[in-house]
Amino acid sequence: MENSDAARPQSGIGSADVIVEYTTEGGITRFSAIFFAPPPAATQIGPVRSARLATVHLSQLLHAVLAYSGASTYINGQLSAAGVQHYDEDAAGGDLFRIGARAAPHNLYTDGAHLADLLRRAAPPPVSYSAWLREPAAAGEASTPAAGFSVPMSTSEVPHFTWNAQLGGYTRTEPSTGLMVDADTGRPLVAATVVVMQVDVNVAPQVHDVNGVLGLDHNLIGTGPAQVFTGGGEYASTWSETPAGGLPAFTLADGSPAPVAPGPVFICLVPKGQPAAIG
Repeated sequence: MENSDAARPQSGIGSADVIVEYTTEGGITRFSAIFFAPPPAATQIGPVRSARLATVHLSQLLHAVLAYSGASTYINGQLSAAGVQHYDEDAAGGDLFRIGARAAPHNLYTDGAHLADLLRRAAPPPVSYSAWLREPAAAGEASTPAAGFSVPMSTSEVPHFTWNAQLGGYTRTEPSTGLMVDADTGRPLVAATVVVMQVDVNVAPQVHDVNGVLGLDHNLIGTGPAQVFTGGGEYASTWSETPAGGLPAFTLADGSPAPVAPGPVFICLVPKGQPAAIG
């Protein structure tokens, strides 16, 4: 899903189980909205845009079925080589469709009913991994107060998250467009847990978008520092991911799992050495 100013407000991000954000060319960011099961039939989702290398890695690790607008020849080749079931606008048929309320290229959408149809057509095998143990942070569990924090995705994209006890999660504000809301409901995006993962990010000279711009490669296998924000607190953690795939594990210093609350989880991939700043 797109995250440029022109794409906001998006639809359906809050209905995803996990949202992963990563930087693409030019400092803009993209969301991969991950659904463990199709959302309600009428839930509109979009704008749907093109894939990047991070999309390939995530789809392969999660054994996911990917719906996307398209990609460069190189990225499409990587999707096929990775064994990812992928459906661009043409292959998806009517399960990806254009809406009249927005101008191209920000008008490709889907919805819960069409995602369910796409999943039926793909008929993927069941995944062998499980999600995190979902429970709120325990009372008295050691954490640093974090009523708000900013994430340095890039020099031009620094979203701010604010804890909202009444909503039971973090809301997100963009410096250029304000509070992130759902275009269809008008309600703010609320993430019960936000994770900032520091990963190796490198320029990938062989990767281009359809306009010929160099891309970025995010290394999602291995381990590194992470900050887990939930319940208004920050939990210093370590993320780890194996080539076998599944969701990344988040571990506290004592070896126990970091708390991941029930509800949507937002994961921001940032370069190593660039943690979120509390305040």
